[in-house]
Formats: sequence, structure tokens, C-alpha cells
Amino acid sequence: MALAAASVLWAIGPKTDPLGGKTPAPPSAATVPAPPARPAAPQPVREPRQRGVALGLFAEDVSFSYGPLLAEIVALGATHVALVVPLYQTDGASHDLHLDTRLSPSLALVAEASRAARRDGIEVTLFPIVRLSAPRPGEWRGNLAPRDPDAWFRRYGDLLGDLAAVAQTTGAGRLVVGSELSTLDVAAALDRWRPLLERVRGVFAGKLLYSANWDHYRDARLLELVDEEGVTGYFELRAATAPNDDATLEAGWRRARRDLEAWRRETGRARGFVFTELGYRSRAGATAAPWDEGTRGTPDVEDQRRGFAAFRRAWAGATALEGVYIWNWYGFGGPTSTGYTPRGKPAELEVRKLLEEM
Repeated sequence: MALAAASVLWAIGPKTDPLGGKTPAPPSAATVPAPPARPAAPQPVREPRQRGVALGLFAEDVSFSYGPLLAEIVALGATHVALVVPLYQTDGASHDLHLDTRLSPSLALVAEASRAARRDGIEVTLFPIVRLSAPRPGEWRGNLAPRDPDAWFRRYGDLLGDLAAVAQTTGAGRLVVGSELSTLDVAAALDRWRPLLERVRGVFAGKLLYSANWDHYRDARLLELVDEEGVTGYFELRAATAPNDDATLEAGWRRARRDLEAWRRETGRARGFVFTELGYRSRAGATAAPWDEGTRGTPDVEDQRRGFAAFRRAWAGATALEGVYIWNWYGFGGPTSTGYTPRGKPAELEVRKLLEEM
């Protein structure tokens, strides 16, 4: 930006110089050219919204190709894809984080999927999540309590560094540094996160994102250390006994929107945020407890569709919302499925509309 020129004060009338002569009078104001107009300050360029779909790299077959699923995601109207990489540890107190040989993709497969998505013309986010192979009752990634926190962060940092290298070499634009780690994303843990993220930034030049849980985002202090703030979208839209109709579900999403926007005003957050996960199982009761991953239940494709439709209506015109990732395209789908995928279900049309209107 050009600096403003300092103003010059002129004396009135001729002025004697040290040699006894007279310096010429300054030119009249009429003959002094006006200073050039100050250029307008450049306006920040708002990036296009992230019209995203999450794709779990969950196949147990090492020869599985994600190419056809990526093609479907492109045809759906997505501009971004989140490639979900499950990391495993034994239980909530352990620190033996690893890529499982059967349940996790290899780094080579992650790189292959990322390159395939880039060839299809969509932006890539690498999205690791922590899963427990032998959880004790009530344990999940949201309440981890490692016996040796230093060892847990060292191992997690090693795996995140590996994924950062894959992201950098394959042209991914974003890396999620964690998801729903509600006991580990608080203020007391920031001194462990800072050096970890510094090392990641030394490897990866793209944006770092954190995905806070839907019922914990106000306390997720890790959001302060990343480039983009994420929140999962599993808000309970109704009570289990409440009517399951469009008006009730839309009111539930409008209530969640008011709370999120109020939080952003209260904390002075100028930048927008991203829904890192937005999904519903296609089973009865999904909109009452979208976070419930249990496989049991009665198929109900309409409950899933109504959840997405309510979100689309309630968030129309929201300037603070910078993106949405639909959870999750992986899975066979179809009308008898009770899983999250919208594939082959009425929700697929709602997702298409939602991405189109973002």
C-alpha cells in the first residue's frame, strides 16, 4: 500500500538564503499539481463456499478404488471432498495410535484418492478421525483420557505429520488437525497443540482446520490455533416424542443457527465457519439424535431427507457459513439402508439442492 505523502509547509513571501541572495517564492497553490488520489484499499477476496461431501476411506479391500464414488460426488455438484482417514487406538486411556492394517487406508491409498479427486477438479481436505478398537463402556473420541498425554500427543503428531506430507505432495488444500476431541481441545491442552501444529505447518502449506463437536464448540479452544473453524452438525432437531414434521425440524435448525451466531458475536469472531459433518442416518428417529451411530433401527428414508431439507431452509442466506460437508458418501445406500450415506435415497436430491444453493 502506498504511504501518504507528508504535507509540506510553505513560508509566505521571499526568504533570504545564507549567501545573501533570495530564494524564489514558492509557486502559487494554483500551479502545484494535486497529489495523486490514494488508491482504494484492496477488498478481501471471499473464497467460494466449500460445497463439500465427506468420503470415508473405510474399505477393507486393499484393491478397492474410490474413483467411482468420487465421480458420483462430482456429479452431485460438490466442489470439495473430505477424505476421512480413521486412526485407531485401543481404548480411551491408551496412546497406541496407528493406521490399522485392515480398517484404515495406507498412506499410499490416501495419496491415490487425493490425486484422483484433484484430477476430477475438486478441492481436497484430509480428515483424520480417532476410533477405538476396544472401547470401554461409554468411551469414544470425545472423552479420551490418555494415561500418558505426552506419549499420546507425540504419536498423534507423528501420524498427523505423515498426513500433512501426503496433503502437501498431492495438492490438498486443507488438513483437519482433529475432530471431536472434546477432552483434548480445551485451554489446558493448548501448550501441547502449539508445537505440534508448528511442525505440521512446516510440512503443509495449506489451511489447517479443527472440527469441534456440536455440543462443545463454545469450549473448544483449539479453534484459536487453526486457520478455519469447524463444527459438526449433529444438533438434535426435536425431542424423541415431538412431531417429526418439516416445521418442527426447521425450528430446530433455526434454534441451532441462533446459538451459533450468538456465540460468534459474543466472542468477536470475524471469520466464518464450516460444518465439517452434516448427516442423518436413514432410520426412524434420526433427526432426534443425529449423532447416534448405532446400526439398529427401522429404515426411514424420509426422516433423513427432512433433516437435510430443514437445514437448507434454515441456513439460507447465512453469511457466516463458509462451507458444509455432507456425511458420508461411503456405503451402498438404497431404500433399505439405515446408514448415513444419501446414495440412492430421497435425501440425495435434497443434498443436490443444498449444494446447488450454497
